[in-house]
Amino acid sequence: MLNIFFKKYTSFKKMDFYDFYSYLQGLFATIKSRFLYSYIFGKVGHKSWIKKPDQVFGAGRIFIEDEVRIERGSILYAVKCYGKQEYRSRINIGRGTFANRHLNLTAAFTMNIGEEVVFGPNVFLTDFDHGYEDLEKSRLDTELVSKGPISIGDRCWIGANSFIGSGVTLGEGCVVAANSVVTRSFPSFSVVAGSPAKLIKKYNADDKHWEKVIK
Repeated sequence: MLNIFFKKYTSFKKMDFYDFYSYLQGLFATIKSRFLYSYIFGKVGHKSWIKKPDQVFGAGRIFIEDEVRIERGSILYAVKCYGKQEYRSRINIGRGTFANRHLNLTAAFTMNIGEEVVFGPNVFLTDFDHGYEDLEKSRLDTELVSKGPISIGDRCWIGANSFIGSGVTLGEGCVVAANSVVTRSFPSFSVVAGSPAKLIKKYNADDKHWEKVIK
């Protein structure tokens, strides 16, 4: 016990004011997640924390595994009903995932986030859109439409300000460049960029290096 205390004390001595302040924020978020969010959400795993979310809807349909860290300003929205339609939404967030500020996960159907996924700031994922066929209806009154669930593979990196839409599956280890708009699926170990996102690199397992895709 004394050895643990000494290690903590030594690490605190190396911190400046902002390091220590950040540590306290994380500690408070862990306590809040353990003793409050774990009773509100479908699941909040061991050592997971959510720092001051901006909005949470349908928390009982959101399942967070162990060691997940979600920074400030997040929107976690599992749609229960919209207009006259009810939805069986579910959001699953895998172990060890980290989300920088202002992550927006909005689902009316199914959204699966793998393990150890990293989100840059201001990333938006949604598995639906508003229908627009009926010109007599307000866009806020139209039914929600979807191309399918969103699935993000283990150890993907999603760059800042990116958007991922319905029906998208990203395989394991994909990298999405900042400011990308991803509207279709890509296989494991792909680097994608642009609006709409296109494949620019892939991992060559034989030579063990990333190679550019020439088109």
